[in-house]
Amino acid sequence: MRVAEWIQIAFFSILVLAAWGRPLPPRPRLRVTVFATLAIAAILAARFMLYFSSPRFSSVVRDWIPAALLLVAYWQIGEFVAEPNQGVQARLAAFDSSFFRGVHIQPAKTSIGPVPALYLELAYLMVYPLVPLGVAALYIAGMRNNADYYWVVVLLATYICFAATPFVPALPPRLLTGYDMFEIPPNSLRALNRWILRRASIQAITFPSAHVASSAAAGLVLLRLESRVGLIFLWVALSIAVATVVGGYHYAADVLFALLVAVFVFVGTFWI
Repeated sequence: MRVAEWIQIAFFSILVLAAWGRPLPPRPRLRVTVFATLAIAAILAARFMLYFSSPRFSSVVRDWIPAALLLVAYWQIGEFVAEPNQGVQARLAAFDSSFFRGVHIQPAKTSIGPVPALYLELAYLMVYPLVPLGVAALYIAGMRNNADYYWVVVLLATYICFAATPFVPALPPRLLTGYDMFEIPPNSLRALNRWILRRASIQAITFPSAHVASSAAAGLVLLRLESRVGLIFLWVALSIAVATVVGGYHYAADVLFALLVAVFVFVGTFWI
C-alpha cells in the first residue's frame, strides 16, 4: 500500500466513526457511511487490481484515483457542517477588517479593473483542475514515480482543512450583508464560478481554505521536483489565494491559514 492510500483510508474511516459518534440525522449518517465505505473499497480495488490487470494499468489508476476521492471527501465533510454561526462569521470578518487595515487596503473603496477581474476569476476557476494537472505534470516530466509523494503532501494539507471545517461553520464573505467587498465588475467567468458554487459546493467555507491549501501544496511539491514547472504552479496557487479573497469566496483568515498548512505539511514531509 502507498502512504497516500493509507492516508485516504484513515480519513474516510474517521469520517465513518465521526458520523456515528456525533448526533447526525439518520440520512446524513447513512450517506457518510456509504460513500466513505465505497471510497475505501475503491482504494483497495485499485490496489489489488494488479492481480487482474497489468501492473502498469493498476499503477496509473492508483496515481489518479485520489483526485476523484478528494471530491467525495469534500462533499461528505459537508454533512458535518451545521448552520452558520453568526459569532464565527463576525470574528472572521473582524479579522479581515484588521488585516486590510494593516496592509492599508479599503476593499469597499478599491475598484478592480475588468482585465484584473477576469484574470482573478480565471485563477479561481483553476482550483478545480490544478491538482490533477499536477499529476499530469509529473507524467510529462517523466517523474510519475513521485506520485505517491505528491499525493501525501496534497492530501494531508487538504484533509487538515476538511477536518477543521465542521468547527468553523460560516458562510463565505460574498453571502454576508455588511461585509466590505471589493468592487468587481461582472464578467462571464465570475458568473460561471458562482454557478458552480451554487450547484457543487457544500454552501459553506472550508476553514482553512482547502482550495488554497491543496494548490499551494501541489506547487511546493512540483517546485522541489521540477523547479520551472513548480514556479508556474506556485504562481497559479498564489493567484488563487488572492482571487479567493478579492472575489469574496473566502475570508483572508482562511487563505492565510491555508498557506501555513501547506507550508507546514510540505516541510514536515520533506524527508519523503
